[in-house]
Amino acid sequence: MKKILSMLLCLMLLASAAMAETVLDGGESRNIQIDKADVNDEIEGISPVTGRVLADVAASAPDAGFAGQAITGRYMPILVQIDNADGGIGYDGNKATYNRAPWGVQYTDVIYETPLYKQGNTRLTFLYSDLMPDEVGPCRSARLFHAWLREEWDCGFSFYGKQEYTETNVPEVFKTTGADKKADGMLLFGGTDGSSRPWKQYYGVYEKMQMKAPHNRTVNVAALSTLIPYSFEAANHTWLFTDELPEEGDDAEVIYVNWAKGGDLKMYNSILEWDEDDECYYRYMMGPDDKEHVYKSLRTSGDEEIPFNNIIVQFTEMDWVLTDAPKPTVLGTGNADYFMGGKHMAGVWNRDELSDRTVFYDENGEEIRLQPGRTLIIVMDYQTENRSVSYE
Repeated sequence: MKKILSMLLCLMLLASAAMAETVLDGGESRNIQIDKADVNDEIEGISPVTGRVLADVAASAPDAGFAGQAITGRYMPILVQIDNADGGIGYDGNKATYNRAPWGVQYTDVIYETPLYKQGNTRLTFLYSDLMPDEVGPCRSARLFHAWLREEWDCGFSFYGKQEYTETNVPEVFKTTGADKKADGMLLFGGTDGSSRPWKQYYGVYEKMQMKAPHNRTVNVAALSTLIPYSFEAANHTWLFTDELPEEGDDAEVIYVNWAKGGDLKMYNSILEWDEDDECYYRYMMGPDDKEHVYKSLRTSGDEEIPFNNIIVQFTEMDWVLTDAPKPTVLGTGNADYFMGGKHMAGVWNRDELSDRTVFYDENGEEIRLQPGRTLIIVMDYQTENRSVSYE
């Protein structure tokens, strides 16, 4: 009898351990020797950003008002700064109406989530390449990281305002890198620039949702793309892809991304859940009033869920000049963790120059191969208090 009880106890402990939550260590030494990757060759007919068949993407596009490589055949991504107030599910004085969900999100290829305030607020950056819609928002302001991100992609950039502190001066980055002069000055689309700018006509107020300024600014990304001269070519940012789901790594059915410990800021904390049938992760937010899984996190206004085929956590050190002035480390090497196919894998990222792309490597030091589809990149300042990423 005692032997049976002991066996049952062992099985219970094993089951408990199997479901135990694993916290990622953003600063641990991983001792991965990387085989530095060069740029990858584009494959004709395949998106360099999502790995999808461009003809299939074009077939799924609405009839009018769209641009992008799948429509025009031209590779020219555009980054757009996006509001993430209250985790993108917030409300303007009415807790029964969650009306800050971004629009145009269903056409994104890559989404970056980056720290905005030291207390836990974050901002999103949408990257459009395959398809570019005629309405995207809420368009918001740029920080230092976002200006450096534009250098990596060397593409169009849409933002509504920019930080100009001494040590986190976005216009200074544009000037120093020469981004303000590239493509005849048709890469940096500032929504608060003077009315004489040719792109100003493509910014407006989004009327379909009852949102107050500054959470209601919309931008026609498809129209912006037509302003970039055809003589200008964006940087080759082609990723590697595989159709095979990963077999290596440990199981990761639920991912917890924590930016803040409690209070209203916990609304920025997200949960990503693996859906075995759809073979993707779906993202949910904590929400107000201690509600879990408020289903307005990166969904369309029609409540369509947005799938993520790749989750990348890019750990970085952060110098907070002020509580709203992040100055991250984006050059060098740091830890990176990947979630694909319901699995977790550890690796590192590397970027030597601002004009280089950030390359993500696996535990063997080889460039990671992503799943075709949408990628979420979470840039996590792991040294800041109350930040953590874990999974089970």
